[in-house]
Amino acid sequence: MRVPITVHFDEADPGGILFFGRVLTLAHRAFETAVVPRLVSGWDAWFRSDAFLVPIRHAEATFTSPLRPGRAHAAVVEVTAVGTTSFEVHTRFVEEGEEGDRLCAETRVTHVFTDPATFAKRPIPEAIRRGLVEMRDSTTAPSAGGAGTSRARSAGSR
Repeated sequence: MRVPITVHFDEADPGGILFFGRVLTLAHRAFETAVVPRLVSGWDAWFRSDAFLVPIRHAEATFTSPLRPGRAHAAVVEVTAVGTTSFEVHTRFVEEGEEGDRLCAETRVTHVFTDPATFAKRPIPEAIRRGLVEMRDSTTAPSAGGAGTSRARSAGSR
């Protein structure tokens, strides 16, 4: 799933490059735009659910090229692993140009389902799990020209 991304002037350091900590904010915005609406009926159904919380258990970022304000960027969001209680989202940030996309940064974020009362891990609700698996499987299928494929794996009980 491809989402347009805007790097704002106030998100950059004095050199005009996205401050490193902001890439996870951009990844979460892309997740909210590309993934959440495909899984539940709306923002409240995900972020204010009485049945579950979905905190982030692990997040990492790798930087390849600067993300700069005023340039056209996109986030390519893929669900790469789905387990019993957790799932992983891989987001690639690219600068769009006439010669094609240039990779700027990547994030991998693991989300875990928990019980709101105890904060103990809980199984992913079945309808949400089916949606995650469908998204994972759609990103591993060959695309036009073979670009953009991803490795698929099972996260088990991550």
